[in-house]
Amino acid sequence: MLVLYCLHTRKAKKEYMEELTERLDKPNIRVKTKDKIPRVLDWANYQEKQSIEGLLRENKEYGLRTGTKIGNYWFCVLDIDGKGWVKICEYLSYVKTKKGIHVYCLIRGEEPPKNSVLFYQGERMGSFLSKGRQAIGVGSVDKKLIQRGKWFWKFESVEELKQRLERQGVILK
Repeated sequence: MLVLYCLHTRKAKKEYMEELTERLDKPNIRVKTKDKIPRVLDWANYQEKQSIEGLLRENKEYGLRTGTKIGNYWFCVLDIDGKGWVKICEYLSYVKTKKGIHVYCLIRGEEPPKNSVLFYQGERMGSFLSKGRQAIGVGSVDKKLIQRGKWFWKFESVEELKQRLERQGVILK
């Protein structure tokens, strides 16, 4: 029984990862990186030809451009390196990094939100990455998906995100 559960869980995680990667595997979002640095000129506008799978095979990592559209929403990332992140991710899937986590967000609006800083108990705990930034993508070296719920934290506005974070004790400035 335990063996079947483990196999089912591994299969579910693999399918979950494949579905997430498919949502993010768009030429305007993925970008070739090496050691966290984009490897193409004008990377913010470049249409990457290689798939995420190809980029991982070649470089063991890839970047995700923030401030790009997925449907009617802007793709953004909460890059959290300080304490306090556990409260934010109680029911969300997130990407575990060496120093903390990445939470993928979708935010509706006319323009991508501004990049901001996150504070918890008066101390900087990370960044809100949006327009003109990139985060190393899930599946890259040291980037592991922790499946707890939805892939994306979805908001109708930045104000809605701010209010949700404030309920967790996190300030977005």
